[in-house]
Amino acid sequence: MKTLALTNDWDLSLDSTGNLVVLADKAAMLQDICSAARTWLGEVIYDTGQGIPYDTDILRSDVDLSFYASEIEDAAMSVPGVAAATCHLANPTKDRQLTGIILVTFSDGSTDYAQF
Repeated sequence: MKTLALTNDWDLSLDSTGNLVVLADKAAMLQDICSAARTWLGEVIYDTGQGIPYDTDILRSDVDLSFYASEIEDAAMSVPGVAAATCHLANPTKDRQLTGIILVTFSDGSTDYAQF
């Protein structure tokens, strides 16, 4: 599996010669997990069932954080090569930013994490 590398501000990444950087294997899967966690439900035009229901469920002030963690875990599990995913969230900031870590077990049994 390969994917285009993204910078910290989610822009395309270029190498020193101006070529697009491509990620492969587990690095690609970790980035794809983060991308899945940031995708709004309906945003992917070729499969509008993908994504997190931010506008209909999560951005309500009364939503339980465990619901969000569950949605992130489901999104992570949609990435090929992921056998298990567990999301740990930090408390939201005053300006409603939420961060966390997704612990990932790959199909080969190895583990890593993605931070968002």
